Amino acid sequence: MAGPGSALCIVPRMRCSVCGSERLSPLGELHLATQRWNDRIQLRFPRGGFFKARPTYEASFARACRDCGAFLPFLSEYARRQLDAEADSLTDITDA
Repeated sequence: MAGPGSALCIVPRMRCSVCGSERLSPLGELHLATQRWNDRIQLRFPRGGFFKARPTYEASFARACRDCGAFLPFLSEYARRQLDAEADSLTDITDA
């Protein structure tokens, strides 16, 4: 039996989080079609205190579902590591 570190480890196919389809586009670079230099898609959380910065993680890549058209953004590896390190201190937004 192959373990997680083995080259024979079978990775399950990624599925669309909306319709469950396995028909996703390849991973592409996320780019907004606006002219402003600071436009970004970000995952943001409430600040942890009055003088603390608001935790923000920038999405750099995306896939699209070929069946339902859902757009699935992904964090860069750096942003993912940053989110993982700070995840226990993050809170849900309350006005959703």
